[in-house]
Amino acid sequence: MRSLLIASALFLSCLSGKTQQVVDVGTNDFDATNHRGVVNNVMGQLYQPTKYVKVTAGSPFFKDQYLKARLIDDKGDSYASNSVRLNLLDNQINFLDAEGTERVTTTPMKAVMLTDSASGAQFMFVLGEDLPKAERSLAKIWFQVLVNDTVSLCRQIKKSIHETIAYGTSTTDEDIVTADLYFVQINGVFSRVKTWADLIQLFSDKKDPIDQYVHSHHLKGKSVEDYTQLVQFYNSIKNV
Repeated sequence: MRSLLIASALFLSCLSGKTQQVVDVGTNDFDATNHRGVVNNVMGQLYQPTKYVKVTAGSPFFKDQYLKARLIDDKGDSYASNSVRLNLLDNQINFLDAEGTERVTTTPMKAVMLTDSASGAQFMFVLGEDLPKAERSLAKIWFQVLVNDTVSLCRQIKKSIHETIAYGTSTTDEDIVTADLYFVQINGVFSRVKTWADLIQLFSDKKDPIDQYVHSHHLKGKSVEDYTQLVQFYNSIKNV
């Protein structure tokens, strides 16, 4: 498999632990030396949840609950934590320190692998600055890597705040709304796919098997799974 997402390949090599330093961050069972490692290696400022006091719906986080995580910094060093959540509104990484205080990492990170202990599901995120050919405006945005292959697929879970004023009052409420944006890297180009039809059109060199696959698997482009399945299928037949 030819991986086109360089950061992803680096991230996986870091997880092997063969050449990279691994430091436990925010775990409940690490020793005093690792406690110092939190301060010295993963600096963090206090998280200020008061900025969301007006939010009445939605969440800034990928998942509200804390997940196990492996973080990769800009030097390629790897850090483990039992309590991380990804703020996709502010594009920040939150973690619990040794005292259980929530902090935001100030040490630059370039990749995050989150693991849901209950389901075993893993979610891989990389910064836009590490995606080849990505526009500069995407540099500080976290992208979920859905497919990392000859043709790669990334998802931007875009969070934004919508303000409303209740009728007859001067009180402003805020809703955090979420939209999924999809990006494909194909033939050396990283670009947004605006519609399901646009994604199918990208695979016009395999039109008949693609159309048949979409029909037989009842894909409508209404879910992350639909997009992922189609790109994975195209990779499987691209060189056939």
